[in-house]
Amino acid sequence: MTTALVIENDPEQGLGRAAAWLAEAGMELDVVRPHLGEAVPNSAGGNEALIALGGGRGKDWSEDLAGLLTTAVADQTPLLAICSSSRLLAAAFGGRVEDHDAPNGPRMLAKRDAAGRDLVFGPAPMTIDVIRWRRQELVELPEGATLLAASPQGALEIFRIRDSAWGVQSHFEFTPEQLAGFDGFDGPAFDSAALAKAAEVDEHIVHTWKPILQRFAKVAAGEKKMLPLLDV
Repeated sequence: MTTALVIENDPEQGLGRAAAWLAEAGMELDVVRPHLGEAVPNSAGGNEALIALGGGRGKDWSEDLAGLLTTAVADQTPLLAICSSSRLLAAAFGGRVEDHDAPNGPRMLAKRDAAGRDLVFGPAPMTIDVIRWRRQELVELPEGATLLAASPQGALEIFRIRDSAWGVQSHFEFTPEQLAGFDGFDGPAFDSAALAKAAEVDEHIVHTWKPILQRFAKVAAGEKKMLPLLDV
């Protein structure tokens, strides 16, 4: 059984439904919760993969998390960094992040040519639905990083550093019902129009992202060839 070390930075931002997708692909999860006082380890240890979740912006353990991410890249441990962890990953290698206030809600991304040769995102559809929810933006990728998908406005949404570290700025793991319960700085994180649209595209998010997560699990298990699109 393949295992992944999961860093949960916020109790509301767990892996959500993605945990079941990974379990179907034969991956067990070793969850560390620094928000409960658990220490962020120096490396993924005996785990075959590392998944770093959102909600870690400005936390006391951010420096330790950045160290863990850079170690995973150096060790070639398959890494999936989501939301704030993706920006922490990029910044650790020289990327630039800025505060940015834009509406939250569904977005459609377009794959870049380089994604066609990517183990995880190669078989994904040309357009990828996500849910944007953040207050910062990655505005410059590190030197040598590969852009895999971007928004029509040019947001650097999905990227890879070296061969086995993937960053995803937006979300796919939360159901519309979960989104409705999230708070922003001055009220609900998502307005009624955004929630209605999220419900409309949720089927597409599941159809696209479940195979992506399961391909990541297969890469962690040692498959290094282009993987077929998995059934959902």
